[in-house]
Amino acid sequence: MSEEMMAAPPSGGGTPRNRTAGIFHPEGSEATRQMREQARRRREAEAKLQLHLMQTHNKHTESPDPVL
Repeated sequence: MSEEMMAAPPSGGGTPRNRTAGIFHPEGSEATRQMREQARRRREAEAKLQLHLMQTHNKHTESPDPVL
């Protein structure tokens, strides 16, 4: 036997990944699409809320309080 054949196999840092090319999982793709859409809607809502809070804050700091 040669030394190459007797050498230990290279370690890949864990179990090898078993990926089969050509398999398409439509339910996985749909779930991923829905999660991305939900994340996009949440980001838009967060941006809208931040804008509203900034506008409200600016409105209060610009006008004097009528009670004082």
